[in-house]
Parts: sequence; structure tokens; C-alpha cells
Amino acid sequence: MSIRLFRRKHVRVFTFWGWLVMTGLVILVFYTLLVKIGGWLSYQDPLPDAEVLVVEGFLPDYALQLAAVEFEKGNYKYVVTTGIPFTNGIGFCAYSNFADQARAVLIQFGIPAEKVFSAPTHEAYRDRTYASAVALRKWFLDNGKLPASFNMYSMGAHAARSSYLYKQAFRDTGVKIGVLNAPDLTLDKKHWWKNSKGFRTVPVEALGYLFVRLFFKPY
Repeated sequence: MSIRLFRRKHVRVFTFWGWLVMTGLVILVFYTLLVKIGGWLSYQDPLPDAEVLVVEGFLPDYALQLAAVEFEKGNYKYVVTTGIPFTNGIGFCAYSNFADQARAVLIQFGIPAEKVFSAPTHEAYRDRTYASAVALRKWFLDNGKLPASFNMYSMGAHAARSSYLYKQAFRDTGVKIGVLNAPDLTLDKKHWWKNSKGFRTVPVEALGYLFVRLFFKPY
């Protein structure tokens, strides 16, 4: 009996036209992702009957002004700003964190002071968005009760990750969370790769979103 180490098998391989079609499909999928991902990360899904407007404190003034307009046209009871501590130039600032600073700016844009509150987090370096959401949940509980729903006001490609992490922080509370999105004026979400800010921002946010979906564990 002879021992054979190899045997012959027939395998199918692409023809020239097969490779051409496959290459075209790969290019089409890649281009679709390239064009669509900026818009998808910047998505909006607001709740029309949200009780509270939550504003991420890192937003620039023009986005905070849009948030103030949203508050005025909505049926919100009040606004809460979130944010991490400043890590540079604290001694030269009137405020020590983004949440308090954003509150002051919203008041300047016309929202009555008694309807704007801040819920800063003490975490400045790790899991900052999630820590801000946890600080918000604690603020609600410390000040009476959780709302039935709120809309979170974010900006640009950060919105998808923020929305997911806020929902994780409130996952066992029954609170409904919508998301609103101020446009990021530093890039074109449909052609984000055409300037350096977009080329740096969108891939990082896409990877960040993928990371939290696959590996992040709420605590």
C-alpha cells in the first residue's frame, strides 16, 4: 500500500472578467462607505416630545447658539449641559469645566438662567463621553428624578458614539434618548477626506464607534 502525501483537486478561479467584476464591486463598496460614513456618524434621531435638552459642553459657540434655538422652539422643561474638566490654563479661566462654560454661553444666547443647569464630570482623561453621561444620570437622581426622555445635542461625527454611550449609561432606567446634531463647519461630511480636519476626524470617530460597540463595557 503506497502512502500519498498529496492529492489533486480542482479549484475554480476567477477569469479576467470575474476579477474585473469583483474589483468593481470592491471599489463600489469602498466608495459608498467613503461617501456615506461621514453622514451616518453625524446622524440625527430626535424625540419630538423630549422633556429635557442635554447639550454636550465641548460644542463651539455657533453650535451652542443652535442648541439655544432648539430649546426655544421645542417644548423642553429645561437644559442640562455636560462636560469634562479643563486640563489647560485653568488658572486663567472663569470656569473649570466645559459644562459650566457651556451653561454660561447658553444663558448669553437668551435661555433663562433658571432653566439651564450643568452636570460636569470629574473624569478628564478616560472614557470621557461615558463619564459625562454617568454624571448626567447622577445629576438627575440627585435633583429629584430621571426624566421620561431627553434629546442629546451633539456635533458632527461625534454624535453616533455619544448617542450610543449615553444610551449605555441610561440602559437600565427606561429613559428614552434622542439625538440632535449641529453641523461641523470645519469639514464637509460628504467629502470629509478632502481636508486635513475631516481626514483626521471621521476615521477616528468611526474607529471609536466601532471600539465602543465591540469592546466597551458599561460600569
